[in-house]
Amino acid sequence: MEKLLEIKNLTKKYYEGTTENRVVDNVSMEVKKGEFVVIMGASGSGKTSLLHLIAGIDTCDEGTVKYSICPEGEGFGHMGEKAKAVFRRTNIGIVFQQQCLIPDLTVYENIMLPMMLVRRPTGEKSHVGHGRGQDFRASRKETIFNLCSQFGLKEHVSKYPSQLSGGQQQRVAILRSVINKPPILLCDEPTGSLNSAQTELVMDLLNELNRQGQTIILVTHDMKVAIRGERVVYIEDGRVEGELKFEKNEYEETEQERRNDREQKLMSFLGKRGW
Repeated sequence: MEKLLEIKNLTKKYYEGTTENRVVDNVSMEVKKGEFVVIMGASGSGKTSLLHLIAGIDTCDEGTVKYSICPEGEGFGHMGEKAKAVFRRTNIGIVFQQQCLIPDLTVYENIMLPMMLVRRPTGEKSHVGHGRGQDFRASRKETIFNLCSQFGLKEHVSKYPSQLSGGQQQRVAILRSVINKPPILLCDEPTGSLNSAQTELVMDLLNELNRQGQTIILVTHDMKVAIRGERVVYIEDGRVEGELKFEKNEYEETEQERRNDREQKLMSFLGKRGW
């Protein structure tokens, strides 16, 4: 697979008086197109800080974050804030633990928001009328309704966030994040506030998006979430302390057997690291 993201010697420092704390400490890793990478670690290990650096929400002190889709020779982590915002708008989807939906907008309107922030196709008019603008709006509406139908939200497109369960709200937030087909989706504890049933539905959605080619980096401390990825990167005190890639077991016959096998491998992997 082609490399999408390359991180080299990434470091983020904070100071308490004269004491230096490295929340991210010399991290290097690669992510290939179509991968589903999970970042695990205890609370305070630097998982979210690393994700924020990858997203350009925070700025590194040392090292580089480079996407293959960046302008040639330009590291994303060292772009200006305006350039990063423009790049992020069309190339990076972000999902947080809290859904951050706009309460006064419907499901349809919340999902549509990112589409309104990108440049319209040449020739589209902003006013209501005939021609390309009308065609584009019809296409946009069809795209949103198709996604909602595919992922169990067809009956909820006209509802407001307060009328949805936590799992439904998170699915809306995920669809909003991928509606513009960003090359990479970053998820920070997307199931952290959900019950087990809602977690299953959200992870089913992410797995299906990944099967369709979506690259995903997901931060979690939940083993049942982590086994839904294909590679686990373990972070401790801001440093990468090991990786586990799930290989298919030829004796697996059912989805439950696959999950059980992965869970045993992950428990062994984490146990060796004091989890």
